[in-house]
Parts: sequence; structure tokens; C-alpha cells
Amino acid sequence: MKKTLILLLSISLCHLSLCQNSDLMAKGANAEKLGLLDRAQEYYQQAVAAEPDNATSLLMLGKLHKKRAHLSDATNCLQQAVTLNDTMAEAYEQLVECYIENNDFEGNKSRHFEGVDQLLQMAERAVELNPDAASPLCSMALIYNYKKNFTNAMLWAKKALEKDPKSARANNTLGVIYYNRGNDNDALAQFRKTLAIDPDNVDAYYNLGVMYTQRNNYETAIGYIRKGLQRDNKSIKLYYYLGIAYLQRGDDKKAIQCYETIISLDSLYIPAYNRLGAIYGNKGNYDEAVAYHQKATRINPNDVESYKCLGQVYTDKGDYVKALRNYQKAVAINDRDHETYCLIAKLYAKQGNSARETSSYKKAAKLGNKEAQAWMVSKGMAW
Repeated sequence: MKKTLILLLSISLCHLSLCQNSDLMAKGANAEKLGLLDRAQEYYQQAVAAEPDNATSLLMLGKLHKKRAHLSDATNCLQQAVTLNDTMAEAYEQLVECYIENNDFEGNKSRHFEGVDQLLQMAERAVELNPDAASPLCSMALIYNYKKNFTNAMLWAKKALEKDPKSARANNTLGVIYYNRGNDNDALAQFRKTLAIDPDNVDAYYNLGVMYTQRNNYETAIGYIRKGLQRDNKSIKLYYYLGIAYLQRGDDKKAIQCYETIISLDSLYIPAYNRLGAIYGNKGNYDEAVAYHQKATRINPNDVESYKCLGQVYTDKGDYVKALRNYQKAVAINDRDHETYCLIAKLYAKQGNSARETSSYKKAAKLGNKEAQAWMVSKGMAW
């Protein structure tokens, strides 16, 4: 009788936990729909805390982090989700998208995935689990696009379009491949086609903004990004690139407004602080620049980019001791970041320390830094 009561109590508690978790996720989804993203995140985090082994809760939280451009947090949640449940096609697909987007959020081609083959396996798993959908095929296409295997990238993109010719993601993916292949006019046409299919597609507005900015057609770029913000006025991604477009147009004031808007939407978004720091540093307002970059390091003491930014500001300010100290912090966090060694080499060059300048360039060259390799070649040195 006692064992029966214990069993019934255990079942009741489990049922209560499941109901509570379901209720929290429903509240989170409703808050997200209303645009209350902070509130939605709180509900999803409570759901994960209530039931840490629930892969669905982790998927919902990961997707929200991704939407808010918290790509590292999103990756962590989604990785846990697929570990707990390896049959969740959407979790694999979202995870692949996070890795791809994190690599190229700022168009920074110097950062590379360390496990492209593993990423490909994730995409293959998503296709296996959901063979009739276009979206997992797009993930395959984007990975091959990253690898510059454009033949296979086009093949997978066209397979996705065969599955669903009206898929906005498939059409946008084809545009991305055209762009990376150097077919700019085809890319522009494809992104416009994406918007004809889905006028609310933020990625297409973003991509058009990037392409027109690169063509120095800033007014058109800004126009597309602003149209995107009319559809999603809390898009960190769109505000971030709008700031870049304004900067390249020479309008620092409006760029600053973009990054301040991001911080008002998300006070923990580190890249916005570093952008503001860079703007003020370029103006010679070093104290303000340092304050923004230091704020970024307080949010995440392991953010390499923030320490590199601090190093650059202190270098420009002429405080080489503090500059080197911050570069060394960056190296301590990631000793394979070749850009940091390159910056250290330039710092030693300013100090006239040729031996350490050469040593730092050599480290950067060994890690694949093209600038460092060119410098070594110009000096007749091997690495």
C-alpha cells in the first residue's frame, strides 16, 4: 500500500512538472508573438530549469536566442537539444544555421569553422529526418557554398526549389550562392524574387542592404534595410548592418543611433558596444571608446574581440603597455586567433622592437594570416 502511494505521488509530481513546463512554453510562445522577447526568454529559461532534459524547451530557447542574434547561446541550447533527442530535425537545422550565421555575421571572411565536416553531418541528419522539406536541403547548400564548392551548393539549392518553388529560404539561399560565386546581378534578382514571395523576409532585406552598401549605393541599401525594419522593428541584424551602411556613407551620428538602439533592445549585445567603441576611437575620443569596450568585457570576460578592440584603442592612444596587456588577454583566451598576433606585431613595430615584431608576424603567418605571410615574404623569411 505504501509503495503504491509513493508511486502514485511520483506519477502526480511528474505530471505536474510536465504541465508546468508546457504552460511555461505556451506563455513564452505568446510573449514572443507579442514581441516581448525579454519576457519570452524568461519563460523559456524557466521551462528549461523546470525540466533540463526536455529537448523541446531547449529548442524553443535556442530559436529565440538565434532570433535575438545571441548565436553562441543559441548554439549551446541547440547542441543540448540534439544531444538529448537526436531525432529533432528542426534542432539540427537551426544548429547548422547558427554556425553558418555566426561565421559571417559581419562579413568577416577571416573566421573559419573548425569542423565543417561535422557541420555537414548535422545537415545530412536533418535531411534524413525530414526528407520532404526544402529547408534542410538549403542547409546542405549553404555548407557547400561556405566550402566554395559551388557546383554542389547549386545542386542542393535547386533540389530545395524542386521541393518547394515558393520557399523563401530556398530562393534566398540561391541568391547567397550567386553572390559568393560572383554573379551579383543574379544574386540581386534572386533576393528581390525572395521578397516577392515573402515580403517579410528579413534575410533578403539584409542581403540586399549588404550588396548595395558594397556597391557604394548607400541610399538604396539603407532603403532596403529600413523596409526590413518596418517588418521587424526589433531585428538586431538589420540595425547592426544599417549602422555599417551609415558609417560607410560617413554619417557617424546615425550609425551611433543604430547601435544605441540595439543596446536599448538588448543591453547585453556585445558587438554593438564594440562598434560604438570603434566609432569613438576613430574620432579620437579614447576615453569613451575604452568605456564601451570595457563594458563588453564585463558582459563577457572571454570575448576575444573586445580585448582586441581595447588593444587597438590603447595603441592609437599611445599607451602601449595597456595595449599589449589586452592583446595578451585575447591570446590567453584563444591562442589561434591570427589577427591578434598581427596586431601585436604592429604594436612592436611602433616600439621599434623588430625581433618581437618578426616573432609575432611569424606566429600569425603559421596560423594562415595572409597579411603576415606577405610581410614575411617581403623580408625574405619563411614561417
